[in-house]
Amino acid sequence: MDMNEYALEILARERLAELRATRESVNRARAGRRRRRPLRVALGHALICLGRRLQRRREYSLVTIDTGDAKNRSSGRQASQPLSRAS
Repeated sequence: MDMNEYALEILARERLAELRATRESVNRARAGRRRRRPLRVALGHALICLGRRLQRRREYSLVTIDTGDAKNRSSGRQASQPLSRAS
């Protein structure tokens, strides 16, 4: 059975209109949602926050320098300052 060119054109227009309407509704739905961060970004941020939290906790657990320490006098640090791991 041979198809009429006019009828074929009408069917093609209707199908294109349906596809365009579907695409538009999908685009509106995507625009309404908040974009999610990639997993590597979320994981990196979580690791940075964890590291900062551990550094803060460790800061308060350091031993203070004794005032009679010769190293303390030569470096000019006060007795109440915590000893850093770098020295």
